[in-house]
Amino acid sequence: MPTQRAYAMLVLCTIILFSCNTKKEKNKDSAIAASVVDTTSLQPESTISVVDYSNDFIANATQKFTVAPHQTTVLKANKGLKVTVNPAVLEKADGSAVDGKIEVSIIELTTSEDLFKSNAATVSNGRLLASGGSYFIGMESEGQKLQLKKGNNLQVNFPKLKDAEMELFYGNRDSSGNMNWTRAAQPLIFNTEEVDYSSYKPPYPDTAKYRPYKSKYTLYESTDSKVIFANREMPIKEMVSILQKRGVDKNIDSIYLTFDEGYYNGCFRNYYSKRFERYKLYRVISCKELEAEKDSLAKEQKVAEMRTAANNKYYNEWEKQNRENSLAGRLEKYYAPSSVTKLGWINCDRFNDEQQKTEVQLDLPITFTNPQIEYFIIYKSFNGLMNGKLNSNSKQQYVLSNLPVGQAVTVVAFTKNNGRLYQCKEDFVIAKNQSLKLDFKNISAAEMNTIFGKSVRI
Repeated sequence: MPTQRAYAMLVLCTIILFSCNTKKEKNKDSAIAASVVDTTSLQPESTISVVDYSNDFIANATQKFTVAPHQTTVLKANKGLKVTVNPAVLEKADGSAVDGKIEVSIIELTTSEDLFKSNAATVSNGRLLASGGSYFIGMESEGQKLQLKKGNNLQVNFPKLKDAEMELFYGNRDSSGNMNWTRAAQPLIFNTEEVDYSSYKPPYPDTAKYRPYKSKYTLYESTDSKVIFANREMPIKEMVSILQKRGVDKNIDSIYLTFDEGYYNGCFRNYYSKRFERYKLYRVISCKELEAEKDSLAKEQKVAEMRTAANNKYYNEWEKQNRENSLAGRLEKYYAPSSVTKLGWINCDRFNDEQQKTEVQLDLPITFTNPQIEYFIIYKSFNGLMNGKLNSNSKQQYVLSNLPVGQAVTVVAFTKNNGRLYQCKEDFVIAKNQSLKLDFKNISAAEMNTIFGKSVRI
């Protein structure tokens, strides 16, 4: 019996041990399976959107101007765009009149790099454009956006950045921030007129010239200068003393004068030969005459200040225009003034889709799990930009389509993987049957700041 009991206990322990080991193995398998599921289900935390970064660059690139509501003002932006702000052709968004100061915002995008940073693709309904400058003109008054009155236009002078023929396009962004340009069917004609600003004609030319002092009173070199009074010769100080004793209102007044070279006063024995030398002279004058003269001089002083201010204003304008139209300044050429019929984004463009088209397959790192790619194609031979968001096709491939063969370009792409931001930048020439390997590298907020501006977010 003891032997049978021992045997039974041994069998029971074996069963229990096997059962425990089996349970542990099952738990181990379950843990592995859960781990595999968690790993394969990991996805990027979010997709990248460059719109936020582009908005920051645009804010930094915006130039601000303030103009009066009741006068026409010509504004010139940093890169040459000229806008004639005529309040008479403007109205508020609700149709009411403009009666407050007008705040004008201008953006000038004149390079492919500017277009990239502002997410302003040069595409018109899928057709590639070559840009001769993209601009934004916006206006507000008292917190309300302004618009052009129906049937009116705004005069704008566009700098001539390219020799090719250009025409106007108006830009609109969709809900994702992508730009599309609509043809305005308004060709741009080069302005060959040259205005001569070399002649200088201020409104008050006499204020710029030296005019000798003219006095209705005799001027004396000193109080001891001799005069004939009461049939005898005496110093002027003695003559004035006699007159004062007789109750006559006469005094000796001193003044300082600056004489031009060669000035001669017949009352003086000396010939003043030194240019602009300052002299103290004397005259006999009554108190009443002196007060009247002071009042007259005060009025003359106001007139002189007004004329001087007008001449200074003229000079500043003349000097600026003369500089702009000098030999060096005339290197900056303009198209003839254009009549713009709407505010917002405006582009000087031409179509650039004559080349044969092809597609380029992208080779992504194998560590990425079906990422969404936001890409920019920057053209090197002209100011052109294409952009978009790219997902894998049915063959798990990433393909850039409708690219012009033979063009040298730079591809800049962004994506997110496991919550981290990656960027790549590749130069290549578009060719048929081509693939492009994208070498993505992790990029920091500081590096994004360098590309787009301040205060960007990752």
